[in-house]
Order: sequence, then C-alpha cells, then structure tokens
Amino acid sequence: MKILFSIQLGAILILLTITSNLLAEDTLITDNSSALIFSEKPRNLQFFARDNYDSSEVKYSGILYLPGYDSVFVEVYRNNTLWKRNSHALNYEQGEASFYLNPKIHSELSEFKFKLYFKAGSSSALAAIADSVVCGDAYIIAGQSNSQPTDYLATYTNEYCRSFGVQTATYNSANYNPADTNWGLSKADGAVIYWAGPYNVGVWGLYLQKQIVENTGIPTCIINGGRGSSTIEMNLRNNFNQTDLTTTYGRLLYRVLKAGLADKIKGIFWYQGESNGGATWVNYRNNFRILYNSWKENYPNFKRIFAFQLRPCCSEQYASQLREVQRNLPNEYNDVEIFSTAGIPGYQGCHYSFNGYLEIAKMIYKPFAKIFYSVSDTVNIYPPEIRAAYYTSPEKNEIALLFNRSKISRWPSDTLGESMKNYFYLNGYTGYILSGNVSGDTVKLKLIAPLNATRITYLPTVWTHIDSVVYEGPFMKNGRGIGALSFHDFPISDYSPVQLSLKAAVDGYYNPVTTRLNLKDTLRVYLRTNQYPFSIVDSAKAEIDSVSLTGKFSFYNTPPGTYYIVVKGRNSLETWSADGGEYLSPGATIEYDFTKKISKAYGNNLIQRGSKFCIYSADVNQDGVVDLDDNLNTLNDANMFMLGYVNTDLNGDYVVDLEDLSISFYSISFIVEVARPY
Repeated sequence: MKILFSIQLGAILILLTITSNLLAEDTLITDNSSALIFSEKPRNLQFFARDNYDSSEVKYSGILYLPGYDSVFVEVYRNNTLWKRNSHALNYEQGEASFYLNPKIHSELSEFKFKLYFKAGSSSALAAIADSVVCGDAYIIAGQSNSQPTDYLATYTNEYCRSFGVQTATYNSANYNPADTNWGLSKADGAVIYWAGPYNVGVWGLYLQKQIVENTGIPTCIINGGRGSSTIEMNLRNNFNQTDLTTTYGRLLYRVLKAGLADKIKGIFWYQGESNGGATWVNYRNNFRILYNSWKENYPNFKRIFAFQLRPCCSEQYASQLREVQRNLPNEYNDVEIFSTAGIPGYQGCHYSFNGYLEIAKMIYKPFAKIFYSVSDTVNIYPPEIRAAYYTSPEKNEIALLFNRSKISRWPSDTLGESMKNYFYLNGYTGYILSGNVSGDTVKLKLIAPLNATRITYLPTVWTHIDSVVYEGPFMKNGRGIGALSFHDFPISDYSPVQLSLKAAVDGYYNPVTTRLNLKDTLRVYLRTNQYPFSIVDSAKAEIDSVSLTGKFSFYNTPPGTYYIVVKGRNSLETWSADGGEYLSPGATIEYDFTKKISKAYGNNLIQRGSKFCIYSADVNQDGVVDLDDNLNTLNDANMFMLGYVNTDLNGDYVVDLEDLSISFYSISFIVEVARPY
C-alpha cells in the first residue's frame, strides 16, 4: 500500500512540475505532439486573398488537450507594432478544449505577425508564431516556356510579391514533390534550376507584380504553372485525378489548393500555342473549351482570362490558323481578354531577351489594371483588332480594313529588307498589294489590279519570303507601339459596315433612382431577316454604357434589307425589335431605343422601371423563358455566396446573394418567354 501511495504521489508531483512550466510567461507550447492539434493556422510569409471589403480572415482553430487553461488569445502585430488582440474562453469537455479565432487583416503595404497564446490566470503560454503575413490579390499563370521564363537579370524582390511552391526541374515537367508547400518571395532569376525552382513566377510575371504593388499598394501572389514546350493537350486536366502530380494541370492545381487560394484566384494568364502550330491546331478551340471549363470548376471565382496571341515564331505550318483561333477566343468567352505579341522588341526567334519580357509586362499591365484596379491612362492600351474588310468600290481595286479597340497609327516603313505590303495574303497568295495607307480607324490597301478575292490574311505563318528565318517585321501598330492582332482568311465583304447605336437596359442591372446601370455589361445583337425562317444574317457584340445605356454595334456583312434587331445578354431574356423590322443599308448609321416605349419590343415584351422600359432579366440558363429552373440556379449560387462574373449575378455586383434571389423571384412571377414572329 505504501509503495502504491509513493508512486501516485510521484506522478502528481511530476504533473504539477510540467503544468507549472507550461504556465510560465511566454513558455512555448509546441504543436508537434498530441497535446495541441491545429486544424488551421497561418504560416510564415503566407499570403491571404482579400475579400470584397479589402480584408481577409486569418484563422486559428484546433484542439488543446492540456488542462488548466482558461482562454486563448492572438496578438496581431502590424509592421512589428501591436495592432490588436482577439481572445475567447476555453471550455473543456472530456479533457479537451476546442478553439477558433479569426482576426482580420487589411490589404495594404504592411506585414502582419501573429502570436497565439493559451492563458491560465495571469500566466500565458506561447503556442505559435507566424511572421511576415500579407493580404492582397492572387493570380495564376499557365502555358509553355514564354509563360515562365527566367533571366539572371531578373533580380527584383519585394516583400509584397509572393508565390507558393516549386516549379520542378526540366522546365516544370518533372513530377511534383507534395512536401514542397512553402511560401516565399516571388523570383525569376533562375538561380536554383534554370526556368524552375521555388517561387518562380517568370520574368514578366514578376515585373507585373512590381507594377501592381508600386501603382496600387496592393500585395499580390502569383503561382506559375507553365511548362516548357507543352502543347495545350499537355495542359489539360486528368479528370480521374485532378491533382495528379505527374500532370501540368495537377501540379498547378495542387499548389493553388495547398495555398488555400483556389476559390480566390482573380485572373488567369495563358501564354501558349507555339507547340500547336502543326496539325493539332484544328483541336485547339475545343481543347481550350475543355481547359476553360476545368478552370471554371477549380478556380470558380476568376473574373478574367488573359490570353496571348502568338506572333510568327518557332512554330509550324499552321501557326497562322492557330493565331486566328486565339484571336477569336474573346468572341466565344466574355471573360477572355486577348493580348498581341506582334512587334514586341527583344524577340529571339522563340523567346525574348530580358528587356523583351519587361516590355510584355508593361504592355499587359494597363488593360489588366483597368479591370482590377483604377487606371486613368487607357488610350491605345488594347491591340488594334480587325472588325471588317470590304471593297471600297464596285471596281474592287481597293480593300479597306476597319480596326477597332485602337487605331493603326501609320503605315509601317520597310524594315529588315521587308515591306508590309508583301505580308497580306489574298485567298492565300501574296503580291497583289500595290501600296497601303492609314485613314482614321481604317487601313486602305491599293490593289495592283481589280480582284475578286474573298479572304485576307495578315502576317506570314512563320518565315519571311526572303529566306527561312522567322519574320520579325514590319508590323502594324497603334500609337503606343502595340501590334495589331494577326488574322487568317478573314472574309472580305462587298458591303461597307452598318453602324447601330442601340439603347437598352437589362432590368436587374438598372437602377430607376439613379437612372444608371450597376455595371457596364456586354450584349450581343443578331440581325435576322424579316421573313420566315428569320435567318441570322450578321451579329455583333458591344458594351452598354452604364450612364447613357447605349452601345455601338457594327455589322460588316449585311446587304441592304429589312431586319429584326434581336438582343441577347448573359442572363437577360432574348428580345426582338418591333413587328416588321428595321431597314438597314450598307454604310448607314441607325439608332434604336428599347427604353423609350414598350412597343419598341416585339409583343411589348419589356418591363417598365421608372421612366424606362427594360429587358427582362433572370433567364439564367438562356432557354428563352424565365421560370423556376432559373430561380433554382440562382438559389443554389446564392447559398454558396458565389463570386465573380456569373449568370446568376442578376444585379451586377459580382456576388450572388439575397438581392439576386429577390430579382429572380420577381422576374419568374411574370412567367415571361421570348416573343418573336413565327
């Protein structure tokens, strides 16, 4: 009995000694034992994505198995100065106490430090420290070698430019080690492994981050998953194992998930295509759709994809056709923005010099920042894009090329022994252009003789006409030096464009108090014949201004005749113009105002809001009727608090919530459907 009592007394003394030590001021409780288990906690250098309120929660949660503590608290230091303190009481059940703290930090040029303590009376024990934590915006980069380049001159570092994980060896083609999950400062100097290594974001990615932090004061994280020499097929997801670490897609997705950023990615940069200039170009459009849908699933809240159209480069015989597919991506996806790489200096036949990649970073910053940040200088920030090609006279001895988004500044001078006129192809052949000149937004090509060509191509596939070297100019550029997007077999019309000034307001976006739209959104207009079967003759899309409610639509292949004007939006009900249609003639400019009176829509299919008539909203699934199916889609997204440019965002504030659900319920109460002639 005495022996047993001695053993029990000894155990109690040992326990008291341990507890006394743990309760001493600033004693560290380690989390590498069963005494303290974390479910969530921040890490050194971790990046947190900001929410709609410019902040982010930094969460601590877990279970403490040590008895004797009455509360848990976290001290938050802002630039090493104590900023705030959060705490809550601990309640033990069966010897364990769960805890949860979620202090918020702001998106700013500050680094935050966190110290987590467990408290017993007047004593506390330090359990965890996380230093140099920041909050801002997160992006990803994907593609092939030009998406991930390094250069020994890329020595820039900034504590507010972050990345996560490792680009693996051999141009990021080696399998990923799942243990590589550290945070670090972005780099692009290739000091570890050429075009690979921890925290590599690529030269232009790094210097894009530099511009963001210097111009906006917002920290950023870029995770670059580019893979050298990869085809688009090699960038597709393994649907049976989405984070397959042997795949390019899986390696990137794994890193983004481990970083906790998958649902917080704001934008995706896609620079790829050099390896698809051969026969696989015919599959590129479909494969991009597959990739796009995978991104939508895995990064559900991104607002834009920024894709690069290639220039004549280290590609193959169908590179021109591939570039045409790339040029048309924004026509299929409202959230895709296209950049031109034609004419960027520092080109080396496939890759760029360090200064060339810096020029890419400069070129993409302003159109990118216009979407996500405030920029005042927006003149000529987009590449000139072909919108129409047409003969200027019945004699067909001159072709006009109409550009929009920005204008060609001048007809380019000969350079490198090459002349611009020789790099336009009519029905696939060169040598028909006598001269060229620029007039406003139009380039006019004087032909050597009258011709009946129906297609025109700008820029060679790869090579010059002199010898087998990659074509390096001249290029058509705007006043900022941004090259025009190349085009392949673009149709030449016999008709000059019809210009439509359309005034329209989608109900959910329209505020009758301010008489403005909540956002500038894109509508597509179709011209349909006024006789059965009401065939589509032409189409155009344009942004509707939030103040004037007006958009400018251009139609380039419209013979003179009478047409119905049919309007469609991402979540609005298809709406036809008044019975009988409108007469349109080539070269004419007409106005049409749906907001003026209800009879401007076929079947009076409009709803009045204040003094304006609006197009019905809430046709989320675009099946031509506003019904319970649309309401269910909106309800599901509202339950998930879906963010981003999605069809269920009915009021245009980039978040699906009760306001959108209210609009949906109101719209389905009318049980409206498309009204059109039959």
